[in-house]
Amino acid sequence: MSSLPRSAWRLLLVAASATLSCNVFDASLYQTAGPVLADRCEMMASLPQVGSDTARVVMVDTRGLGDQYREFAACTGNDLPGNEGFFSVAMRRGETWHFHVDPIDPVEADPAVYVLPVCTTLQCSPSAASDVCGPGRGEHFSFRPEADGTFVVGIDSHLRGGARYGVTVVRPVCGNGVLEHGEPCDDARPQAGVTCERCHKVLARAMESEVGVANDDFTNAMALRPEAGGDEAFVVRGVLTVCDSDMFERVAAAGQRLEARVRPTEGAGCPEGLTLTVARSPAVEPPALTEVPTAETSAMAERVDGCPVVTVPSTQAGRYFVKVSAPQSVLSADFGYTLSTLLR
Repeated sequence: MSSLPRSAWRLLLVAASATLSCNVFDASLYQTAGPVLADRCEMMASLPQVGSDTARVVMVDTRGLGDQYREFAACTGNDLPGNEGFFSVAMRRGETWHFHVDPIDPVEADPAVYVLPVCTTLQCSPSAASDVCGPGRGEHFSFRPEADGTFVVGIDSHLRGGARYGVTVVRPVCGNGVLEHGEPCDDARPQAGVTCERCHKVLARAMESEVGVANDDFTNAMALRPEAGGDEAFVVRGVLTVCDSDMFERVAAAGQRLEARVRPTEGAGCPEGLTLTVARSPAVEPPALTEVPTAETSAMAERVDGCPVVTVPSTQAGRYFVKVSAPQSVLSADFGYTLSTLLR
């Protein structure tokens, strides 16, 4: 029997699972203790500040804190009756920050994480929060500030009480030659068989697969660049796992019609809660691929043969981000699919 305490083994398991899902850090960079979280967030100066070098797991503890802010449930759209704690991060406009929170003890803890420019529910945004994966699973998302400032990061809980969590805060830098947490590739680090565009992996051949590469938000979306160019349909293969989403990006000219369609690879029907959504970034030149996109209000969603189809009848010039997702409660097993995107 190993002499390692259960919490140490849990840290190792956290790292292993995160590596599979999110291109996480080297396990040798662990620290067993991180910042002591603040119980309240009204006074920014009183919050412990985390720097951009925290590319490692640190352990934080909310068990001695309280449930002070029920209103922050608005950040995630879910009730958050558990203890919450806060730290701060100084950010600059255009930077990418990635937050990853995994339960350590108890292992069935259900974390949530959100980022706020100031300590008020009026600043809540679903795009700056994550609480979708359920008990015993980690939460992670990327955030890009639209202005320089010091931001509040809250670690909350979908379940009552507190817990210990393994927390990663990292600022990946595209083009520095280092493959960092949240980056599918890096422009300055050549990889065999991988074409990299602003640190997004490019798929150029039909029926290529997204499997094995983190592509769950706009900061690491897979760029679809058909070799022949033009407006033809382009089909890629994917697998949606429990508490997962996949995002793909295509460039459209003004006035084109964009259609995205999902089909199951095994012949079975699509899960009822499977959805396709579309967002758009108006800029078309680098570094536009990593500009924050907004929901495409003209997109029309329907279900054909039980599977989602989304259409933008007439595009504006820009980059379109198509997201394949399903709630944690919907998928009981991996779902293999093909995604077809058509521009014409």
